[in-house]
Amino acid sequence: MIQIGALQVSFEQREIRRNGLPVRIGARAFDVLEALYRANGGLLSKDAIMDAVWSGTVVEENCLQVHVAALRKVLGADRDLIKTVPGRGYVLVGQQVGQRPEPGDTAGAGALPREGAAPAALRAAHPVGRESEITRIVEQFDQVPVTTVVGAGGIGKTCLARYIASEMQGRFGRTVCFVELGKAGSSEAVLATVADALGQRAGPGESYEDAISRAVAASGCLLVLDNAEHVIDVVASLADTLVSRNHAVRLLVTSREPLHIWGESVLRLEPLAVPASGVPAEAMPGYSAVALFLCRARALAPDCARDEASIARVAEICRRLEGLPLAIELAAARVATLGVEGVASRLDDRLNLLTGGLRATLPRHQTLRATFEWSYTLLDAASRTLFRRVGCFAGTFTFEAVCAVAAEPGMSIAVIVSSLSELATKSMLNVEFRGAIAMYRLTECTRAYALEKLRDEGESQVIATRHVRYMRERIEESGAFVAQAGQNSQDASARLSLDDARSAYEWAFSDDGDPALGVALAGALVGTLLAASHVRECCERARRALAVLDSLPAGSVDAVCEMKLCAAYAFTLMHTGDNVGTAVSLWERVQRRARETGDAEFASDALWGLWNTMLAMGDIHTSLRYATRFQQAATSSDSPWRQWLAEQMIAISLHCFGEHEQARERLERMVNAISGLSARTPVRGWLTVAPLTYARGTLARIALLQGDPARAMQLVERTLELIRGDLLEPSLSHVLAVVAVPIALDCGEQHAASNYLALLRSQAASHRLEIWLDYAECLSAKADMMAGRSDGVLERLEPALERLAARGFRRVVAPFVVLRAQALAQTGRLDEARTLLDETTASARANGERFFLPELLRARGVLEWQRAKLKGMPAEEAAQRRSEGQRLLEAAMEQARADGAPLWEMRAAIDLAAQLSEAGDVERAVALVNDMSARVDASSKAPDFLRLAKLAEMLDAKLDEERASSHARAPAPQPATT
Repeated sequence: MIQIGALQVSFEQREIRRNGLPVRIGARAFDVLEALYRANGGLLSKDAIMDAVWSGTVVEENCLQVHVAALRKVLGADRDLIKTVPGRGYVLVGQQVGQRPEPGDTAGAGALPREGAAPAALRAAHPVGRESEITRIVEQFDQVPVTTVVGAGGIGKTCLARYIASEMQGRFGRTVCFVELGKAGSSEAVLATVADALGQRAGPGESYEDAISRAVAASGCLLVLDNAEHVIDVVASLADTLVSRNHAVRLLVTSREPLHIWGESVLRLEPLAVPASGVPAEAMPGYSAVALFLCRARALAPDCARDEASIARVAEICRRLEGLPLAIELAAARVATLGVEGVASRLDDRLNLLTGGLRATLPRHQTLRATFEWSYTLLDAASRTLFRRVGCFAGTFTFEAVCAVAAEPGMSIAVIVSSLSELATKSMLNVEFRGAIAMYRLTECTRAYALEKLRDEGESQVIATRHVRYMRERIEESGAFVAQAGQNSQDASARLSLDDARSAYEWAFSDDGDPALGVALAGALVGTLLAASHVRECCERARRALAVLDSLPAGSVDAVCEMKLCAAYAFTLMHTGDNVGTAVSLWERVQRRARETGDAEFASDALWGLWNTMLAMGDIHTSLRYATRFQQAATSSDSPWRQWLAEQMIAISLHCFGEHEQARERLERMVNAISGLSARTPVRGWLTVAPLTYARGTLARIALLQGDPARAMQLVERTLELIRGDLLEPSLSHVLAVVAVPIALDCGEQHAASNYLALLRSQAASHRLEIWLDYAECLSAKADMMAGRSDGVLERLEPALERLAARGFRRVVAPFVVLRAQALAQTGRLDEARTLLDETTASARANGERFFLPELLRARGVLEWQRAKLKGMPAEEAAQRRSEGQRLLEAAMEQARADGAPLWEMRAAIDLAAQLSEAGDVERAVALVNDMSARVDASSKAPDFLRLAKLAEMLDAKLDEERASSHARAPAPQPATT
């Protein structure tokens, strides 16, 4: 009986067994296997196989393919033993086939055979995702004497070495001696193990080195020394001796660090490829990490991870395990018990989860903890101390960070450098370079082990405290909270890790932490979060820190920290969905603390925040008061930037008040002036919606109102250009929602509006900006109504508007109120529509929100005409309603003229002309339309302008028809008499 992979095969008895149990296989498939075996590792063409198996019978090639597939299925994990050579045939890999060792045979797998013995089988599966490494190593055997495969524990060095050894033995016919050094703990043991594997004993007066050199030279074998890191000096010396005595010798060594000898080529084995977030599910199995996971998991649970959601979770697991093959295999083994979701949810406890490796593997490869324990014991005392302490860093960190947090005060720089070098050399620490700056990082799995050792040594508290203090100092020193517009942030981003700050924050607010330190860190962190567009996270962390601050004794945290937290929370809650009114008390708190401490800058910020909050609440009167107070404070400062910012604030409030022309003049002056200042002007964290963005967005709205759609769209594009790719939120969602999408819709730019709306939905959803999600729903309803798709609009619009109202958010919401009233009217709910419009109009008048007043009046006038048409309406009451409708439409036109908003006037004129025409007053309707057409750009293709042109054409035709009819009805002239 011979061994083929895990199968025991007897061709004489035509029997196959696995672990002593019979395996069923078809007769033809068995014949194919025998034909391949008899080829003795040689290539067998498809025709040769078919002649051997189906002699004298004509069969199709796919019949052979079916039986080869059946054989591979039986081989299972060893399916790659049958290799396909495209266009030529098949081969049964020779090194996997051999006689079963007889009892008492001491030549282990991989040892050189005794004279007359059959070759020992080196069994090895093809390592997933290592094709390029295999090719490189095999090719360089012709060029260099020693190849050392280096990498962290569990990276797959042994698996790769075994496969290469088997390839060299089977495909290239080279003798291979594979030596496992894991149990060799001394120089003597290493040399004895290698000599024994070569079947050698040192003769009289002969050293082990001499015997090994003699055997290697005589056999010309490839000597593979596996797991050499714990005896690296001995292995380096042996390899150096072998190469110096015989330049034809070839060694393959695996270790967690290089040998550092002449003639050595080092291949550092990297983690397997992991798909980034956002990669389509169908592409994920093409990444080697996912492929390995699925292969191992399905070997135990064939039906697992077959749907897209499960494969996406597998990709997430592989990302968190950072492509480490051992960790992936151990995680995949748990799928049969816990399922993919169960494994994913337990990765925080990965050292306890990732156990249960194959029994055939070394003990240190059977659990993730054991793998790290092996490396940890090889470190000297100083390196062990540094290793466990740098576990506090969640992301990348610098040498300065190591000195400040991980090193003891008396530890010399030389010791720190030496320890870092040892950790990097032994593949326990990753070193990256960002320009000239060296950055260090632990993988997630390595960090989990380091933190476990830190807890075991009782050092967690002191190191975590140092870490929090260090992170706060570094953030404040780097200026992350008050960044310079246009500055090169490369250096700051290289030196700071947001993950580290988060980790320090979480510890500070934990049961073992220091809440006062946590609040102080949060005060620095919120600016960094805003600078990174993490609006929701900034809001949540600021809110939590403020709640803790309010429970601490007075004076626990300085006033500046308190004001930073209040400002950040107040600004972000107006985007995330919290009640907008909460921001008022927060900004007032900033104002009080600024007065108490004499901080003029924060006092000014508080005025800006109150102004911005009042705009969001629709209280334009109060916003104008705060803008004026801001201007008074800015006038007494030496900051031209703040003076122009004040001008912008006043202008925007005036625009919302309906003073569009005055607002436009102020904004254009401000834009021209501030454009030259912005590059050297500080932009504080809560002013991430930059002044120029506010200004140009408002100018775009004014241009549309003043009847220039083309200019409005140009300004929309220029406004979006101001938003930098590294500072998207909340600026981008704000501009898309209140400027880009509504203006594009009103300008008839449907394609642009659709693109802007899709981007708004995506941004608001990914950043969890609830207010802008509701706003996007309202804009979507508007787009559908304008396109004539009114079904379901009210069901989507009403809940979104009610959520905005519940949060106190009223910024530019009136157009959606008009839209809702129109949808209510279409469903016959006229009384509800009238109440809604009346309440909104009353609120707008009371709060000075006159921007949309003409639109509200217009919608109310149209509603009265609709009410006049109700079935059963008494004639006298219907006439009164028509009269009221006309009055409201005329009032809308008058208000629009007073405000300098031709667009609103045109809309009201169109509706009034249509109603007059319907009532039979065609001449007045024509005069109204002609007057409006003469005052706007008749060539514009915007929807309102097209409606005006179409109505004018229809009214002209109707007037001509009436005149012709009147002329026909007139009595014929009588003949003259004399």
